[in-house]
Amino acid sequence: MRSLTGFPLLVPFCAALLAGCGGRDGAAATAADSTATRSRSPYGALASENVRVVPVEIEVIDLPRGWDGMRIAALSDFQLGLWPDNVNVARAAVERAVAEKPDLVVLLGDYVTRGRDYTALDRVLAPLRGRTVFAVLGHTDAEQDTEGPDSTLIRASEALARNGVRVLRNQRAPFVRGRDTAYIGGVDPFTPLKPEWRQAEIFGGVPGGPRTPVLLSHMPVTAYAVPRDKYPSVLTGHTFCGQTEVPGTPRLIWVNSEVFPGTPDPSRTRIWRIRGSTVFATCGVGYSFVPVRMGAPPEVAMITLKRIDGAPRDTTGARPVNVDSLIEYFQPDTTERDSTGGTD
Repeated sequence: MRSLTGFPLLVPFCAALLAGCGGRDGAAATAADSTATRSRSPYGALASENVRVVPVEIEVIDLPRGWDGMRIAALSDFQLGLWPDNVNVARAAVERAVAEKPDLVVLLGDYVTRGRDYTALDRVLAPLRGRTVFAVLGHTDAEQDTEGPDSTLIRASEALARNGVRVLRNQRAPFVRGRDTAYIGGVDPFTPLKPEWRQAEIFGGVPGGPRTPVLLSHMPVTAYAVPRDKYPSVLTGHTFCGQTEVPGTPRLIWVNSEVFPGTPDPSRTRIWRIRGSTVFATCGVGYSFVPVRMGAPPEVAMITLKRIDGAPRDTTGARPVNVDSLIEYFQPDTTERDSTGGTD
């Protein structure tokens, strides 16, 4: 891990970026205001205009035929409360996801990171009302939990529910496509930290197999806790994919060096083959504790599931599939493909 001695140099740089990161919290700017804000941005664009749609293709062995070609829009890490413009960026990402007309939208946690303004989350989620949306909680949604009625966990869960989002807490829910019913599973963020008996209990409540093609979890490290060969694909968030080391962010290179040691390209890889599951991590949406996303613009991951036939191959450890990095170019028309026939 590189030294953080260069952090003081980021301060004036971040101050310059604040003009592009600090929009009105939830207020619609006038055309004149938008032009003025854009002219102050060092990139000539509002932060909300930098949202990218990144296509991802995951091959699933024995995927139910009705689910073949299913498109899932994955969003994570709104980080509301950290920076005023995170509301606008998250709302723009949700609108981009809706515009893609996916079969399903999934939300992967860390919705309100600081403060208790859950009305901001209502504004972000408004375009999703009336659609099928599943979600799991992130570590910031759960780590400040108390037993009181005003806990972070309860408030986050209530905000999601009142916007029509189904929160999956160590459970699964059915979804019908092409006359085929299968399930989306979801587990809480701290599942990998639980004792083995509790992990077995949690996953026992989320039956795996071909009829549960997708498991949602905020943390990529969940891949090490899932029962082997039970969940064909695991969708995660939490990871800031920036190519520049930014203090206060869960960086991709840290995940690949510390969580998944042995990954050939720690600075880029974010799709892995672990314990018989294809694991993907989206780079997220909001600005974290420093308002910089160098090399990792706000992202809507547009995931397409593809059916393939055949028995799964035995895989162990963090051996990645033979694919190029998703982060390498960030081209909207570049589709990265997972292959379960990767090198073991």
